[in-house]
Amino acid sequence: MHFKNGVVAVVVLTLARIVRMDQTGAGNGDPPMIIPQVSDSYEVLRPASTPEFLNLATDNQRKEYIELESNMNVPVGTLRKAQDAWATKIGGPVLDAYIRHVATEDAAKAAEAARMDKAVGTLSQAAQEADKVIRGIIMNDSLTRKEINALVASQMQLLPPRVFNELTVALQ
Repeated sequence: MHFKNGVVAVVVLTLARIVRMDQTGAGNGDPPMIIPQVSDSYEVLRPASTPEFLNLATDNQRKEYIELESNMNVPVGTLRKAQDAWATKIGGPVLDAYIRHVATEDAAKAAEAARMDKAVGTLSQAAQEADKVIRGIIMNDSLTRKEINALVASQMQLLPPRVFNELTVALQ
């Protein structure tokens, strides 16, 4: 997806795996179950250092960006548009660095999607269908990160244990 200003829109969500004991498996020798969940934090996606575009921004500009990014109640698509507008408003080297940052994230996400496509292609039809539903939720930019987290967790809990395990093991 491209916006009018040419900035590549990128979904800034990733799967983070959370291990928990399933109620039905607790104590009966079943292994812990892994639940993919969209991260509430962008730190999963970022290197330990601050992105170049934020280093180039002033303190007030950085604060404004961080406030945008940390709002869990804004739909993902709206958030991306607001971040694009933030960078466009500042312009200059910040905008250039932001565009490079988004392009780098986009390339990393495309590589991960290709890896997941390959892994999911080897799974049962039921696991492939479950993956399609879950990725559809994750890619829905009209949802907030909170809504995505809740819907993905709900879908994962509805899966039969065999499909759940097949899907989570394949995506590790």
